[in-house]
Amino acid sequence: MVKNPNRTNRLVTYSHAGGMSKGPHKADSKLNILLVHVWFWPHIGGGNQHVEHIGRELVKRGHNVTVWCADVPEHDEKEFQRGGINVVRFIPKRVLGGVDPIVSTTQKSIDEFDLIHLHDTLPTLIRQVLKRAKKQNKPIITTYHNDYIKHGFISNIIKKMRWALQGRRTLHSSNGKIVLTTFFENLLREKGVKGDIEIIPNGFVPILESGIRPLKLPDKVENERQTLTFIGRLSEQKGLDVLLKAWEISSLNSKPDFDLIIAGKGELGEWLVKKVETIPFSQHIHVLGVVSEEEKQWLFENSTGIVIPSKFEGLPTVLLEAMHNRLPVIMSNVNGLGELVNDAKCGISFDSGSDIELSKSMNLLISSSKKQLHEWGEAGNMAADKFLWKNVTEEILKLYNRVLKK
Repeated sequence: MVKNPNRTNRLVTYSHAGGMSKGPHKADSKLNILLVHVWFWPHIGGGNQHVEHIGRELVKRGHNVTVWCADVPEHDEKEFQRGGINVVRFIPKRVLGGVDPIVSTTQKSIDEFDLIHLHDTLPTLIRQVLKRAKKQNKPIITTYHNDYIKHGFISNIIKKMRWALQGRRTLHSSNGKIVLTTFFENLLREKGVKGDIEIIPNGFVPILESGIRPLKLPDKVENERQTLTFIGRLSEQKGLDVLLKAWEISSLNSKPDFDLIIAGKGELGEWLVKKVETIPFSQHIHVLGVVSEEEKQWLFENSTGIVIPSKFEGLPTVLLEAMHNRLPVIMSNVNGLGELVNDAKCGISFDSGSDIELSKSMNLLISSSKKQLHEWGEAGNMAADKFLWKNVTEEILKLYNRVLKK
């Protein structure tokens, strides 16, 4: 495997670009904050990681933070602490469509909270807390994370009805509204959302551990062979079918000039293993399963590029981590993320869902000069700084305090 030529050392100087705050926020007083999201640890997903990182950063600044979530799947511990965050799990009566746990929160008071921050607009848990917060005149912030794709005519009709009846109402009932990117701000305007909308991106925490070669990566991976890596949840959303079709296209005439590494777990894990066995040159595709933080860092340090073929996304953490680690990116142009990559000059974007374009993009990156790879890597590292969680949380705290002063 060819080592990423952009890796110089692990010490990075942060420039605080992009208008983010430069130092710890001096809050007027310690706040009691409630963060609400359907999913939380140990569930795997970008939304719950987003909530946990915000919570941890707020705790570092001396604030009291509580997370309310659904107990799916059921755990023994219903109330516990994680990273200084108080976590309360609510047992659902049932789960609608596998994604909306029907819970009751009435056994818990919201009197102690100075502010309530909702993450999402449609789930029952969100709407229930919203109703209680409005009744008690509690300040409400809502983060709109994603515009989740629904397949099929009926599903799309239901989605539009739920948005009209619930989603827009949640945002209009909020004292502050947050989206992750300009794309989502424009989307909400098209959906009829009025008032101020703050653009505060997703964030990331640099991996501090030294990289360790993944245990499941076969020794047969040649030392001089370049690699493209996918790291993420193995789900339909992440575009694994597009990735494998792109590999097949690249294999039509000869063996691809690179190996493909796939790391992660999810509902498509079994499908992925079986599918890989049926496609050409499968010996050059390495399915690792879940990797540790140290193993992930090793992949960042030693891959030629990262591939993110998602069909829909908010702002994926793996994109920010790759940019920070000077790893060139191949990103599907979904929800404006391809434009983010193009603007930052940190890699290549392609039309979401296009296996032909993805195949061309993979071959283009692999055939690029060391100078080009280095330039993409350095540009990504510079652009990633404003997405550090400490900087993102400062912007969220500024919004909290503006809302509390109204």
